[in-house]
Amino acid sequence: MKKLSIALLIAMVSMSLFAQGAAEAKSEELAATNEIVIWSAASEEETAALVAKFNELHPEIKTTIITAGSNELKTRLMAEQPKPSGDILMGIAKETYDEFYDYFTPYRTANHDSIAETVRDKGDTPRYYGYSMPLQCFIVNTKIFPEGTGPTSWKDLADPKYKGEIIMANPALSGSAYAQLYMMYSLFGEEFCKQVAKNTVYVASSKTVPESVARGEYGIGVTGEANVATYIEAGDPVTYRYPTEGTGARFDASAIIANCKNFKSAQLYMDFLTSYDAYKIINEVKNRRVVINELPGPKHLPALGEINLFDYNAVEAAELRNDLSDKFSNWIL
Repeated sequence: MKKLSIALLIAMVSMSLFAQGAAEAKSEELAATNEIVIWSAASEEETAALVAKFNELHPEIKTTIITAGSNELKTRLMAEQPKPSGDILMGIAKETYDEFYDYFTPYRTANHDSIAETVRDKGDTPRYYGYSMPLQCFIVNTKIFPEGTGPTSWKDLADPKYKGEIIMANPALSGSAYAQLYMMYSLFGEEFCKQVAKNTVYVASSKTVPESVARGEYGIGVTGEANVATYIEAGDPVTYRYPTEGTGARFDASAIIANCKNFKSAQLYMDFLTSYDAYKIINEVKNRRVVINELPGPKHLPALGEINLFDYNAVEAAELRNDLSDKFSNWIL
């Protein structure tokens, strides 16, 4: 009942905020502006490369970049309505866009038909489009677990014989780690997750997971696939394994913020951000997997068609996050 009351309160506040800004937003949308403010959760290097290319195409537009973590940008998104200082939210997990759906403006980009329905908002005029695919996989130390040995599936992580060999980030502190927890929960349920928790060493930072496996402190970790590619490139004794049951088809996305000041510039940026040239930058600068099939998988990693994927219910994942995170905290006491 308490959660329902809170949800209703948020909905009422949101309706009030958007109604307050509607008249001003309508006139601002019609105005052609020469500025844009981009809120980005992507790395500074990646964001700068994208903006540099956009500025080549549109030198008349003055671009301001704000880079920050996902949680900070979500807080800002809520706090600044109905007059947000940002125009674009870029590179945050899809579930954020579903959770705060009304905080984004529908816009069908010039490249709409080249983006598969599975990696964009399914509305006729989508509110967000896919940015990259941060697939989760196992990073395995090949000296500890040579080919043919060690875990190959999510189910294997619950086997007591691997206790102490597995490292993961704390899902109460890391978005990617929570996604890993939700994947296991959606496949096998709560009791399975409790057994995995008994076998696993949890750390505060997701970066610690691949570092520790590469150093040989643990035999296997669960991490974003791009991290595995980085350590393979560095010559460390590691390899990737995608769980035999599959990995969740998650993606990050980007969108125009509702009531933004520079709507016309934001439209141009979304047209660019869903283009082949933009996805090529995302793919190459930080070796990330993108949502279009025309570009290869990241260096050292398989093509998307070679990976077994299953549906990742981002809406349910968001709804369960607080509850699952609280339960997890009790499992590791």
